[in-house]
Amino acid sequence: MSAAPVRQEAGTLTVRGVAIPALAGGELFDVTVEDGVFTALSPVGRRVGGEPELWPGYTETHAHVSLPANWDDSVDEPRIVALQYLYHGVTQVVDMFGFPLVDEGWQAGREGSPWPYPELVHCGYAVTAVTDGAGLHGHGVEFPAPVHMLAVESDLEHALRSNAARGGAFLKVMFTDGTEQPGSRVRFTRLSERVLRFTARIAAERGVTAVVDCNTLEETRFAYTCGFRLFAHTVRDRTLDDVDWKELEGARFVSTLAGLRPMIMSREEFLAEYGRQGFLETQDPRNLDFVRTVGQPFGLEYGCQETRTAALADMRRNALAALRQGNLLVGTDSGNLGAYHGYSFLSELGLLAGDDEELSELLRHQATVGGRRYFDELNGVRSDEPLLRTGAAATFNVHAAGGALSALPLATVVNGVPIDRAALASAISQLRSTASKGKVIL
Repeated sequence: MSAAPVRQEAGTLTVRGVAIPALAGGELFDVTVEDGVFTALSPVGRRVGGEPELWPGYTETHAHVSLPANWDDSVDEPRIVALQYLYHGVTQVVDMFGFPLVDEGWQAGREGSPWPYPELVHCGYAVTAVTDGAGLHGHGVEFPAPVHMLAVESDLEHALRSNAARGGAFLKVMFTDGTEQPGSRVRFTRLSERVLRFTARIAAERGVTAVVDCNTLEETRFAYTCGFRLFAHTVRDRTLDDVDWKELEGARFVSTLAGLRPMIMSREEFLAEYGRQGFLETQDPRNLDFVRTVGQPFGLEYGCQETRTAALADMRRNALAALRQGNLLVGTDSGNLGAYHGYSFLSELGLLAGDDEELSELLRHQATVGGRRYFDELNGVRSDEPLLRTGAAATFNVHAAGGALSALPLATVVNGVPIDRAALASAISQLRSTASKGKVIL
């Protein structure tokens, strides 16, 4: 990895001769940072080609800090999760449910950390449907984190009050029966039309941003007609056509390919995926030991290889269509099995880009500027000011020009503090060497 042009002397941090595509694509800049903020972004000439690029930090728009991503069903403690994100240049995280379970550990880690933590916004606990007479329950109940179950409209009031008391800033609504492709089995109950419409209306009236979790086009259309415009996943049961997109005008979708892919991966694919720089430095190495024993994809074992493979293909095509419309949010569903905090965010970018180098700048923009705008929106903050400007917090990544989207940034700076990846890796290793092995029990 080539060195980044970042220097720090006598309290002043400088970055020389970098492109800033989010500010002015054809120019080079010298950047100065003092007291944690940009004090100068000075044009110094035109791009020739091959110069490093400076972008805002990455924003993970769909994570679950309290869910077990590891193959042994263990949960990394919050201090490790925060450092995993920092290591990979992720500086803002949207937790989609369950964060209150680990909030105390996250805050304690922040107070004792020599590095700035990633910013985090969360919803408290998600809302979902009740269990029916056949024993099916609403999506979310199967995870080791509480959810609010809504049977009637009045149940929403308790959920909103409870989440607000726990620091929740937005509402996560689970509305899917779990089907992925036509003919695949129904796994979950869904909220009634009456309750879903009521939930969308009350959230809008109270100024609470609502994000809905759907799988299929039918579910997405229905949620859209009820008033939802933010979707936690892309549609996975068909590739949307122009008529579909017209019906869903203004809707935004989170990509989440990395959260679905582990079910269909072969041993060779796992080893290649976990072979990039950053995996052994930040993740539990026992995950690598486990996938070496995989005999066949889990999708074959559980009878969903074909449907999940098709679902991923539909999700990617729909994500790229949303990207070109400016309506894609880059997120991973990390915390789900095999989708790792920080590491899988770079995997997500690689899965979206594929072999199309022309997508790189657009994806980088949505993963940084677009994601940060969304993060602020969930926090109730709206601003049209550039993220990279004099007086703004100096939080950014420097990337090699033309490098793979799945590659680590050359450098990460958070609030003017350069992040030492070797020191982060050492800190994670020390946490994993404790009696708890760096794990928490929820």
